[in-house]
Amino acid sequence: MAVSKPSFLRPVEHHVHVEGERCPWCEQPITHKKFKEIQAEIEAKERARSADHERQLKAELAKQRAEADAKAKANIERERKVAAAREVVVREEAKKAAEQALNTELAKAKQAKAAAEDQLKKQKAEHAAEANRRLLEQREVLDKAKATELSAERAKAFADRQKLESQLEDMKRKLQKKTAEELGEGAEVDIYETLRAEFDDDKIKRIDKGVAGVDIIHDVTHNGKICGRIVYDSKNRTTWRHTYVAKLREDQLAANADHAILPSRVFPSGAQQLHVQDGVIIINPARVAALVGLLRKHVIQTYSLRLSARDRDQKTVALYDFINSERCAQLFERAETLTDEMLDLEVKEKKAHDATWKRRGELIRLVQKAHGDITTEIDRIVAADGEDG
Repeated sequence: MAVSKPSFLRPVEHHVHVEGERCPWCEQPITHKKFKEIQAEIEAKERARSADHERQLKAELAKQRAEADAKAKANIERERKVAAAREVVVREEAKKAAEQALNTELAKAKQAKAAAEDQLKKQKAEHAAEANRRLLEQREVLDKAKATELSAERAKAFADRQKLESQLEDMKRKLQKKTAEELGEGAEVDIYETLRAEFDDDKIKRIDKGVAGVDIIHDVTHNGKICGRIVYDSKNRTTWRHTYVAKLREDQLAANADHAILPSRVFPSGAQQLHVQDGVIIINPARVAALVGLLRKHVIQTYSLRLSARDRDQKTVALYDFINSERCAQLFERAETLTDEMLDLEVKEKKAHDATWKRRGELIRLVQKAHGDITTEIDRIVAADGEDG
């Protein structure tokens, strides 16, 4: 595009100078009229050049704009084709990925269904086994509760029973005219059976009726070896005589026993429940098992330590002093009280367990229902996928 030059740079054209004015091209003096003509001519030429230059600029701008529009359209068309081709590829890939994901999810759903069915079968089997176990436990608890209630009732009526049994024995003695020896046999059987039930590993023998000496011989056994001996005179008595102690002491020495126990419901004056006299332990029949457990432990310990006869006698004296003390009586009372409390606690625990088992059964049924709902949803999904295929 041509660019106009300032007037002072253009070549000087042929012209006439007039006095009074100066030529705008060469600065020579010219007339005023001529100056105006020249000035008008210059302005006209300048306007023409400006208009021509503007037309050229507009034409060039229009050309450049047209070229830019054409280029932009070409780029847009090219990008559109590339995008269209890319979209086709992406769609194909997305379709393949969706099909693969669907197949994977379908396989997982089938596996989950199979696993859920296996889990449900396993849970049903476990629940059945658990229910059977709970049923057995409940039966055991009920049996134990019955035994506990019976023991509690027996403990509560113990004092009254002692009086009634004493009166009953007197009445039986008068009505049946039994001898003292015959009356003693029944008491012996009670002590004998109690010892056998409590200490089944030991050797416990009842002496036949009519044989002189003690009524029961109890050999304490530990690790298959006899560690010591306890003897009992278990005849029933309604009045106290000191000859009972003297006779049992002689029988103890004859049997070479470590301890001698005289179960009795009557005691020397000033004594009750548990008393030691002349090396013989007098005790209420209801406490025999607890006392024998204590003596049995003493026998095993002295045997294991291989103590001399003198040391054994010293420890036995110390043990009897403790048995005869108020402290021992208090501990026996405390043990009986705690036993009663423990029995009451078991009854309460049984009631709590009943409530817990009831709630657990409800939760198990809810879990089973939840598993059933899961299986139903999985079946529905799998069935729907199969229909779509």
